[in-house]
Amino acid sequence: MYGIALSVSACLRGGTRVDVAWNLDIDKTPNFDPTDAVGITPGGGRLGSLLGGAIDSRLVELSLLEATEGRIVDVELNEIEAGQIGVDPGTTLRIYYAPASTLPSELWDRLLQRQPVAIDVDVTDNRAAAASLGEAPTSTKIEITGDRVLTQWSPTTTLVLYGGGPMADALGRAASFLGWKVEATGSTETAIALATSLSSIDGIVVMGHDTESVGRILQAALGSEVNYIGSIGPASLQQDRGDWLAYRGITDTTRIHGPAGLAIGAKSPEEVALSVLAEMIAVRSD
Repeated sequence: MYGIALSVSACLRGGTRVDVAWNLDIDKTPNFDPTDAVGITPGGGRLGSLLGGAIDSRLVELSLLEATEGRIVDVELNEIEAGQIGVDPGTTLRIYYAPASTLPSELWDRLLQRQPVAIDVDVTDNRAAAASLGEAPTSTKIEITGDRVLTQWSPTTTLVLYGGGPMADALGRAASFLGWKVEATGSTETAIALATSLSSIDGIVVMGHDTESVGRILQAALGSEVNYIGSIGPASLQQDRGDWLAYRGITDTTRIHGPAGLAIGAKSPEEVALSVLAEMIAVRSD
């Protein structure tokens, strides 16, 4: 839901109908982010992705009904859908589907700020009454008890990696081990777009010898709320990147950690990855 909050908010502000859907049976789909959700706009437009898009056609059909209330929808997966999700054919997933306008208006601001949120809904015969916000959770989980559905989302730390090679691979593996979401890219434009969307629980690490590309990404990261900005490379590269930023009027680079990583004498890519992620955790914990 965090990934579509900005787009859904824009639709609501513009008076455009948008329905949202999320998976209530997250224990059956461990290969997918439990905080994922999808938005469906008139005409079948989609915002974000739910279960890799495997049941998008079902959700678009629901949007044609133009429901005025939330509901729990049981989706029995056919062979193709099950294969995409990685479960047995015939598996039934419970999906919460609702017009975004029926959810608390404060929800979207909290999602945009990457705060933990809880949505509490009373349900009768799979139809939902008005939803309300519950106490902020410490983890992501879904509780369905009797006629009550409690969806609790806690945001996952995102680490953006720009550059390739053994160092990027080691950082990706280490971050995945921590349960973080890893966005690795060699595209400058993609990295810039990702950097501008990061929040105070996220991080970005850049590497490479193209000072122009790395400098543009660092500039974007400094303009965002991202908590950790790591710059990998020797002192000469750090100087080149600093000069590139200074030439463009950016002289306060104290948020950039370069060379990235705690001084633990790391040599191998795996050791450097450990030192970088440890530094990111330390910065986040202040």
